Amino acid sequence: MSNQDNDTIIELKAVSKRYGFGDAESYALRNFDLKVKRGEFIMIMGPSGCGKTTLLNIIGLLDKASSGEYILAGKDVSRVSSSKKARFRAKEIGFIFQNFNLVPTLPIIENVSLPLIYSGYHKTRRLRMADNILEHFHLREREYYMPYQLSGGQQQRVAIARSLISNPSIILADEPTGNLDSRNSHIIMEELREIHSMGNTIIMVTHNPALTTYATRVINMLDGEIDTDIKTVDDSELPKGGKGEKVSVKVLSSRDPIKMEIQSESDVVVSGENVTTEDADVLVMPEEQPKTPAKKSTKKTTKKKTTKKKGAKK
Repeated sequence: MSNQDNDTIIELKAVSKRYGFGDAESYALRNFDLKVKRGEFIMIMGPSGCGKTTLLNIIGLLDKASSGEYILAGKDVSRVSSSKKARFRAKEIGFIFQNFNLVPTLPIIENVSLPLIYSGYHKTRRLRMADNILEHFHLREREYYMPYQLSGGQQQRVAIARSLISNPSIILADEPTGNLDSRNSHIIMEELREIHSMGNTIIMVTHNPALTTYATRVINMLDGEIDTDIKTVDDSELPKGGKGEKVSVKVLSSRDPIKMEIQSESDVVVSGENVTTEDADVLVMPEEQPKTPAKKSTKKTTKKKTTKKKGAKK
């Protein structure tokens, strides 16, 4: 495995995010510098209003910095078109939210398959992929339940399944255990630990210091800046997801962003950044087995003769 497998995937250089004008101007982020290695599990902590969620939104291409430079997978984000940002976000970044953000009018299987709509997959294939990943999370028997019929822990597992349906290389989680009790929080963190062990990069915001034991790096923020930055694992010990590694929804493996290759019994090959909807919208259905005519029975049917007994009363 080459050393490039754990090179920098995210780099922020003097990034600032300003709101308001003049005397009312305030900073959510101020000259923020950050480098994220591929395969890191970063916990971001800090008081409310210190810029944690703003940071996640900028990294996830949901918001734009007021100034500074953002390098994502070796590319300057400011020079990337909006359509390519949207395509990268749909395929390579998974979001997990504190409030689950499930669509209340859709069954679980359709909630999970939603991100695949933006990738241009046929509905039949979307539902098949969602069925596979729900099986991984032991929720297959509830895939046609509505969100209100699930517990909080189950809804969060559905939200995680939805974030992984496109096999993203980066997972952004904003307080994923904030609305859960300690037992369900432990279950969710074990799921995230398993995902991270496959080589995915995870950046998670939390207020719970007890969860930092799962992280390879803990960053404390204060007033839009990094207050402390502590690595608990050496870069050489980070899980490695090789370039061009073959993955499928059934096996939640990691990939290298931009260059990707998905091959499985029902997947198509997608390679390179400029993937069109037509390239992705391929449905491979299992071959139908030829119907064989039913064998005719060789047994002779015999009619039973009914005879009247002598002396029988009419």
